[in-house]
Amino acid sequence: MLLEDLAVGREAEQVYRLLLKRGTAAVDEVCRASSMSREDVEASLAQLRELGFVQAQGEGDFAAVNPAICVERLVEERLAALRRRLRRVDAVRLSISELGRDFSSGAKPSAADIERITDGADVWARLDELSFFAYHEVLAVHPSAPWRAKNIEAARPLDLRCLRRGLRMRLVAARQTLNDPLTRAYLMELASAGAQVRCTDEAVQRMIIAVVVRQPGLVSGLVELFERTWQESVDIVGAESAGNEPTEIERQVLGLLTRVDKDEAAARELGVSLRTFQRHLANVMTRLNTTSRFQAALSAKQRGWI
Repeated sequence: MLLEDLAVGREAEQVYRLLLKRGTAAVDEVCRASSMSREDVEASLAQLRELGFVQAQGEGDFAAVNPAICVERLVEERLAALRRRLRRVDAVRLSISELGRDFSSGAKPSAADIERITDGADVWARLDELSFFAYHEVLAVHPSAPWRAKNIEAARPLDLRCLRRGLRMRLVAARQTLNDPLTRAYLMELASAGAQVRCTDEAVQRMIIAVVVRQPGLVSGLVELFERTWQESVDIVGAESAGNEPTEIERQVLGLLTRVDKDEAAARELGVSLRTFQRHLANVMTRLNTTSRFQAALSAKQRGWI
């Protein structure tokens, strides 16, 4: 039912739709037309009146309020409540620093600037922890060796969680990895999910294997190294998918370009964050070699993608 997500019961919505079609009706008429009991009809009308969907008319008659007014008002109320809740939840992040100080002052020794991790399970656990507390961006470099299936299965939930949270993810892989079907499929999966993935012919080294670096100077140097490697790399979507059929997410993004004017609305309809949608859009525009939404939509139509 359309109004169920607005906390309007199914029976109440049935009564509301009936009143929309009839204009006005008494309780007995609604019972006969809906095959509902009088008790259920009266309960539904009471809920509809409380929500502002129905008004009493004369003696015993009820009329439906224009849905353009009552539904829009209820949607705005629900959205406002949701925004207030999101602000409260987001405010909890402010307590992380304080809680972190308490954690650090406990029995566990404070983390060193450079921490060596030797166990494979501990590596993934630490990557999980670090990615969870990332707020803006995740940078990664993949060496020439192909990924094993168990590594992909361990990395997938971490990577996709970051993308769902709206984090920017940039990954550089050695071009040789594209020769491995399993690794190539996973890199393309990440690109389809909104990650920016590039490949390079230069020799690269994995930045994190079993060492966690916190020393500011060393971290800055690693970031600068990544940025240089990034600038010298090419987009994997363009390298692998030029001329091929678009992915499902690309079709959805292109379809939204023809129907929705604002990125915010398109992101809501696609069910992703604004930043994730804009990354999808940037990838599509790069693949189509266009510089505007209009050009991308036009080029996609010419190719028969939409």
